[in-house]
This record gives sequence, structure tokens and C-alpha cells, in this order.
Amino acid sequence: MREVCLIILKSAAILLYAVTCCLSCTSSPPLRSTEFKTVVLGFDGVDPDLVEQWIDQLPNIRRLAETGTLMPLGTTCPPETPVAWSTFATGMNPGKHGIFDFLRRDPETYFPEIGLLTIEKAKFLFGIFPVAKPKITNNRKGIPFWKHLDSSGIATTNLRMPLAFPPEPLNWGTTWSGLGVPDIRGTWGTFYYLASDLTQWDLGDTEFGGRLIKLEFDDRSAKALIDGPADPRAQEQIRIEVPLEITLNAESSEVTIRLLDQEQRVEEGRWSDWFRFEFSAGPFVSLKGISRFYVLETFPEVRLYLMPISLDPTGPPVPISEPGNFTGSLADQFGYFKTLGWIHETWGLNEERIDEQEFLDDLFRSMNDLEEIVLDALDRDQSSLYTTVFMATDHVSHMFYRLIDPDHPRYDEALVEEYGDAILWVYQKMDSIIGEVLARLDEEDLLLVISDHGFHSWRKEFNTNTWLVRNGLMALKTTQEGEDTKKLGDMFSGGSFFPNVDWSKTRAYALGIGHVYINLKGRESQGIVEPGEEYQLVMEEVRRKILQYKDPDTGEQVLHNAYFRDEIYTGDQVEHAGDIQLTFNSGYRTSWQTCLGSVPEHIVVANLKKWSGDHCASDPSDTAGFLVSNKRVATPDPNIMDIAPTLYKVFGVEIPDAVDGKPWRWAAER
Repeated sequence: MREVCLIILKSAAILLYAVTCCLSCTSSPPLRSTEFKTVVLGFDGVDPDLVEQWIDQLPNIRRLAETGTLMPLGTTCPPETPVAWSTFATGMNPGKHGIFDFLRRDPETYFPEIGLLTIEKAKFLFGIFPVAKPKITNNRKGIPFWKHLDSSGIATTNLRMPLAFPPEPLNWGTTWSGLGVPDIRGTWGTFYYLASDLTQWDLGDTEFGGRLIKLEFDDRSAKALIDGPADPRAQEQIRIEVPLEITLNAESSEVTIRLLDQEQRVEEGRWSDWFRFEFSAGPFVSLKGISRFYVLETFPEVRLYLMPISLDPTGPPVPISEPGNFTGSLADQFGYFKTLGWIHETWGLNEERIDEQEFLDDLFRSMNDLEEIVLDALDRDQSSLYTTVFMATDHVSHMFYRLIDPDHPRYDEALVEEYGDAILWVYQKMDSIIGEVLARLDEEDLLLVISDHGFHSWRKEFNTNTWLVRNGLMALKTTQEGEDTKKLGDMFSGGSFFPNVDWSKTRAYALGIGHVYINLKGRESQGIVEPGEEYQLVMEEVRRKILQYKDPDTGEQVLHNAYFRDEIYTGDQVEHAGDIQLTFNSGYRTSWQTCLGSVPEHIVVANLKKWSGDHCASDPSDTAGFLVSNKRVATPDPNIMDIAPTLYKVFGVEIPDAVDGKPWRWAAER
């Protein structure tokens, strides 16, 4: 009888499998082969003016400019990375895809939320047994071009794609998610700085994404705890920790690092190899990550830097690729690599816990890792479309613009001697990658190289809420000592924002990078401005007054424009945009404190951070990206919104009605 039951069960399983396969075959489009391949290389933040300035040192771009296309590429408003790459992916304006910033505000609490994702925690039975995985929803609306092409049978390979987390399933392709993938803590990148000379007042969170941990040595050994992800079983935010032990060998200027079952000896001034982290959330859940240490000093103090802990590509706690084992197969072939969306060590350098050389060493290592994977895919895969986005060109410009702008407050002639060409070095690496890709293409193949926006120096910060207070649009209550001191880390830990605002007398407030919101009755929980005529009058008052503001030190016009959202966006997601989008002239940007809803003392202050270049609240009219192609583009004024429909045209696929961009004409077309 047992054997009969087994035969019946086995037969049923075979039948179910056959039915599933048939359904899969009927629902999946047939694979279409193409006689050519198309490659899209994205290099975030490449500025067309810098390309023109350095063109003689970029031989592959120069060659493409002579035989194909080199021209500016129009961007979004604002020209901010998640906004522009969402438009790139969907061909839609932000009013349809719904991404307007890294942040969005909750009109009920006035607090900022992460604008790219919505996350629902995992569920546990009795606090032990996992019964539901965490649910992560991409807030970007619309269909990305690789998904639409896939539905027409076009095979695509998509590597480190921004705003593609979590990745969508494909019939014929692969996707590895880029910008938007968090670290193991669920943030955009929390680094750790461990040192023997930290005081009790130093410990805890830094303003810009770091954790400071004191090393207390007993003889030559010190123990510490690395706090990782929030425990998904806990109602309050309690982080899971793993123990770390550091043993000093001062004679040889090295330390031995022990973590779980791993041990490495690392010399001063060197990066460790990868360490594997495993954070246990009970007997059934383990959250795995990877990271490297840098030994900054072994004598007289001991100082170590630990990069943000990336999700382990061989077993990430949540899917970061499609198919799910894709990043694991890459790690098996190439070794470990970072999976964090914000991939480079900008926060560590901005907090001055690492120096320029350490930042660049890591940046080029990550750039080389991705290049190796890209070239291998071109050599081995059989896709029709290959798309990859490198972030290094953007991140080096954020951190090193101070060394190409003599008027920046952090311009340093000694550092210019060493690192004044750092941005150029990364552009040259980009040019080398372009050359390697070109060598793998045939004459009929298409190459598009793009950036999502350009760049500006950021010399001074503009405190928008302070301006609103000074102009009678925001009112403050009596402050309590210390209430106005907030950190960027509070964005991830539920800190208090706008602590001193009197909402009963406030008509407008600012949050995020360049956004002004009207305190609208019926929308904001404590709104006072009536919809309709009063709302419009407040909007016009803000715009009229703020565009008149001049830098008190120089008399320069600070703002470039102030756009009402209905003037620049269309679609069903416009309600999530700020009521007014401010754009700044070169040299100025919204302050970090404005992002938090703070009200500092002065309206304009010097930017004294190493994060010295920016674009996030610039105007699209002077912050275009760049376009390079091996084919001549005949369409004047191409825009990043046009890339998706252009790819649809290239592959003969119908353009969805929701797409706002237009396909380009090529010079060969009549």
C-alpha cells in the first residue's frame, strides 16, 4: 500500500510539473534572437563640461565624438540620482514614476521617510518561528525598459541597476539591483570607526552615517561589539550584535582581527580581506553580510575603519538579484564584492575617519570588480541588451570637487598636489572601460554611454527653514536646550524632527533636498492653509520672496528657480512631490540640516565638509548629463527620458502609452 501511495504521489508531482511547464510556456513570450547587441553604460554624474575640458585625455570618448555622438543629455527636475535613473528606466516624468528625492515626507507626522522603498517587517510566531518574510516594495512606479523588453522576448543583462530593488522576475534575463539596496542595518551605508582614544562623549552615531566604538585594551587585546540589523522579532528597535576581538602586535605594526570563526592579520595602512558577518535572529533566521576592515593606526593609538556591511551576495537576507542565485554565482566566479547600493565610502571620508587615498583605493577596487563582471557578461552571455551603471564618477565628484574649485572653503593646495586630478583619474578609468567594451562590439552593434546629470561646486549651504522663519512663513515655539541638535542617523532611527515648530502658525516648511511644502488643511495633520485661493497665494508668496534672496556676503543670486509642482510634473504621483521645487545656482545647495527639518541660526553658511560638489537641487538647465554613442544621434536636445523609448524602437517593440519620452532619430535614417 505504501508503494502504491508513493507511485500516486510521484505521478501527481510529475503531472503538476508538466502543467506548470505548459502554463509557463504559454505565458512566456518566445525568445527573439537579434543580429546585433546593444550596450548601455551608465556613469552617474559625469559632467559634459568636464568631459569637454579633458577630452584630449579621454581617447575613447574622443574617438566616439569624431565618428559618432558626443553631446549633453537633458535631465530631470530635480537632477537628482534616484529621480533621473527612474526616468531613465521608465521613460516617464517623475509625476508618473513617483520618485522625487531620496526622501518623502509623511503629512501626518511631518517626518521624513525613505522615498525609494516601503518596508514591512517580518512576522514571527511566539517571537521564534518566522511566518512571513519582510515585504519590500519599490516606490518607483512604471515598467522599466528591461521588463518591457523581456515581455517581448528580448533577453537582457542588467548589472547594478538603480531603483531596481527588489528585482523583478524576468523570463529571459538577469538583473542585479544597485542604488536602493541597503546595508545590513537597513541604511544607505553605516560605517564603523573603532579606536582606543575615543572619549565617552564621542561614542555612538556620527552626523553622517557612522558608528563610533571605543577599543579598551587589556594588555594587548580589546573586545568590541558590532551592532548590525534590527532584530525583526522585537517591537522596538533592538540591534543584533556580533563580538569582535582585536589583538595588537606593535612590534610588527599589525593587528589580528577575530570575528566569529575567522581570523586575519592585517598590517597598518592595509585593507583586510573580506570578513563574513552572521547576525542570528533566533534558531531559524540568520542575516548574513560581508565587509572589510582598514587598519588606520597601531601605535600609539589603535584605530580601525569597518566599511558598511553589505548583504552577502551568496545568501542575502532579501533578494538582490533575479534569478536569486545570480549574485551568488558571480561571487563564486569572481570572489566577494560590495552589494550596497551606495557603494563608495563617501560617509567615512566626509566624517574624516578615512583619508582621500583610502577612499580612492576602495573606489577603484569596486570599479574594477564591476568592470570584470561586465566584460565577462559581454564575452559569455547571449543577451541582446546589456545595461550597467557605475556610481564612481558621481561619488568622486561629490568628495573631490573642492580640489578643482579654488573658491571652495575646503580647497587645500597640499591636497591638490596629491589628489587634484582624482576626478580626472576616475573619468579616465571610465574611458578605459568604454574602450574595453568597444573592443567587444561589431560594427552593427549599438553603444550608448550616458550620465544622469552634471555637477557643480557646493560652496555654501542654504537653510530653507531658517529663511521661512525669517520671512514669516514658519513659526517656532520656545526651544528647550539641546532640542535643535539632530543627526542624519535619526532618519533611520525615528528621531524627532521639527521639534520647535508651531504648526498652528506655520504656512510652509521644507524637508529633503530642495522641497518646500505648504501646511495645507486636510492634507497635513495640522494644516492651516485653505486649499484653493489661499494655497495659491502662499505658493506665490514663497516663490516671489525666495527668488529675491541674495547671498549677504557676495550679493549673488542664490536661487535659480522655484517651480510649482504642477508646472513640471504630470501624472497620478504628483501628490507625493513637494509643492515647490527649489533649484539653486552653482555654488549653492539646500543644507543637510534642511533635510532634517532643522532651523539653524543663519540662512547661508559655508560648506566646510569634504562633500564639496553636488547637483541634487541644481537646475536642469545647467546640470545636463552627457551622451556618447558609436552612432550619430540626429535628434536635437536628447533627454534621459528618451532612452527607454529609443531602446523600444531599436528592438521593434511597441512603446507603452504611459511613456513620455520620444525615440531618437539616427543620422542614417531619412
